[in-house]
Amino acid sequence: MRSKKRISEKVFKELASKNVKKSAKDYFIYFFTLTFAVCLFYTFNSIEAQFSSLGLHDSLNYLAASQWAMAGVSVFVCIIIGFLVVYANRFLMKRRKREFGIYSVLGMDKKDLEHLLMKETLRIGGAALVFGFLLGIVLSQGLSMITAKMANAGLDHYSFIISGKALLEAVVFFGLTFLFVHLFNVREIRKKKLIELLSDGRKNEEIKEASKGNVLMGILSILLMIAGYLSMFKLFDDDLKQSVMVGGGLLSVGTVLFFLSVAGVMMKVLKKRKGIYYRKLNLFVVNQLSSRMKAAGISIAVVCVLMYLSVSVMGVGMGMGQSSISEKKQMAPYDVSVIYYYEGGMKNEIIDRGSVESELEKQKAQLPEHLKKTAEITLYKEKKLTSSKLFLKGYTANRNEQKFFGKAPVVMIGLSDYNKIRKLQGEKPITLEKNQYAISYNEPMAEKALNHYMTSEAQAVKVGGESLSLKPQGLYKTTLYNRNVLLDSGTLIVPQNLLKNESPLMKTLNGMFQTGDEEAYATFLQDRRNTEDFDFQSRTDIYVEALSNQLTASYIGVYLGIVFLVTAGAVLALQQLIQSSDNQRRYALLYKLGAGAKAMKRSLLAQLEIYFGLPFALAAVHSAIIMGGMFRGIPYLTGADVARNVIFAAGVAVTVYGIYFITTYAASKRILKV
Repeated sequence: MRSKKRISEKVFKELASKNVKKSAKDYFIYFFTLTFAVCLFYTFNSIEAQFSSLGLHDSLNYLAASQWAMAGVSVFVCIIIGFLVVYANRFLMKRRKREFGIYSVLGMDKKDLEHLLMKETLRIGGAALVFGFLLGIVLSQGLSMITAKMANAGLDHYSFIISGKALLEAVVFFGLTFLFVHLFNVREIRKKKLIELLSDGRKNEEIKEASKGNVLMGILSILLMIAGYLSMFKLFDDDLKQSVMVGGGLLSVGTVLFFLSVAGVMMKVLKKRKGIYYRKLNLFVVNQLSSRMKAAGISIAVVCVLMYLSVSVMGVGMGMGQSSISEKKQMAPYDVSVIYYYEGGMKNEIIDRGSVESELEKQKAQLPEHLKKTAEITLYKEKKLTSSKLFLKGYTANRNEQKFFGKAPVVMIGLSDYNKIRKLQGEKPITLEKNQYAISYNEPMAEKALNHYMTSEAQAVKVGGESLSLKPQGLYKTTLYNRNVLLDSGTLIVPQNLLKNESPLMKTLNGMFQTGDEEAYATFLQDRRNTEDFDFQSRTDIYVEALSNQLTASYIGVYLGIVFLVTAGAVLALQQLIQSSDNQRRYALLYKLGAGAKAMKRSLLAQLEIYFGLPFALAAVHSAIIMGGMFRGIPYLTGADVARNVIFAAGVAVTVYGIYFITTYAASKRILKV
């Protein structure tokens, strides 16, 4: 018994090895998809190790939040890849069902077939894991360099990284996936009868010419897509969430209806053009395409949706990442800001008697000892006047501008306090006449409205019983204190003596560290924990938060975008390979009828060009409109930034999609022997 079992196992290993080698070209798309999936999974889940190598201060766990966000996205990616692997495996099962039937005729029972399939699955899965890990390790090094560049850490902080945690997670996930694939294969083998395994022919779908219903459906699909385009621009200024949901929904429904109606419409149009329809093998090509599009219309529509989502998610995600960090220097021009808010803070009389610095010293804080230069300011509020009422008077503001200015009271700062800030930033002081005021701001999206306010007949404002007029050219872009967002859409700069009876809003101590930033920052962290009633904002924390936002938006966008692309390309490739497998007899018949190899290659290429090209072309139009609408609402991006993002997303899409197209064409030619 032992000898028989040992020999049987040896036979299975040899047979499995020969089958994998023999079917290597059939397995290529399956293997490529698995390998690329492992590579992506490892690369983007090794981000924790990349962060650790940079040595960044993450006292508020911003980078940890990025890691959790990436982990959450990976769960979603796992589901997509799992379904994709099962779908790809169906192609292999269909391609080999006649082979399995022959095995059965020769005496191999279903348990032996299951054992053979398990061996083959392990070989392919193991090879995909190894090659995927090797490729992922290489790509993750590039990602580490990109991360270091984003963090301005330089290559001095770069080191060769292999994330054991990411490796283990990939092994567990793909191990479970391969187990599920094996169970699926077992189920397929057990439910198939011998006659079903031996019969591999397939009838063409019966395609009818377009009826009025098909034409109306096609017209409706185009109208829905146009409505989706318009909503991306019309609703965007009013409500971003509504714009994305309504526009995306209309585009998706319109895309599905388009591909459900296109087969019949194509048949009707081409049959009327006799010169084209009966030329060479066009009759065969048209009927084959119509058959596939009718049978797989919904899946092709889903592929198109995945395509435009992939390009849009990559482009917009990278744009949002750049936006989050592009103004980081403007957000935090000081090493530290210590802020006291009058509403909800200490008893006002305590802070009124002294300064923020003196109160910190009373609480035994050590931070003031590490500050080289400081500027303490007080901001006031004008209760009777709101920013939108003042600055937007006579100006047609969109929803975003209305949101920036809001209904909050106008904020004011005294001239001498403002000049302290300018001195701390190395700027020259400004001057005001006795009856003048100026404006300070740092929100770039408010600049257009403020410039309009400066050139219009600006209304006078009354402060401390005095009526003030706007100083000509009195608009200054200045950040008054550190904050993780740019919120200042307009602060009035007024003579200092007019504010003594106004309501204080906040006191802020801005400072620059002396020397030894590491020691000063450690003191800052200690004082933040040990003092009360103050809000501590450091340049380091704001930069790390901006970096975290950039990495999260950019990497998740690229991660999801490439996964969607791989899914779309693999689904189309496998569908066409299944069609090629079904068409073997038909192409053999064409050859017998006198069709040359050149004509058959041309017909195959024409089918693939339309089958791949139609969803790609429609997805390209969708992506252009979506990104055009979305980029309008992402602040701080230049035209060059937008162009780079679009080119990158389009380049990745063309590359991945092109690989699947070329591979499918080569595999189809081999299957059809043309």
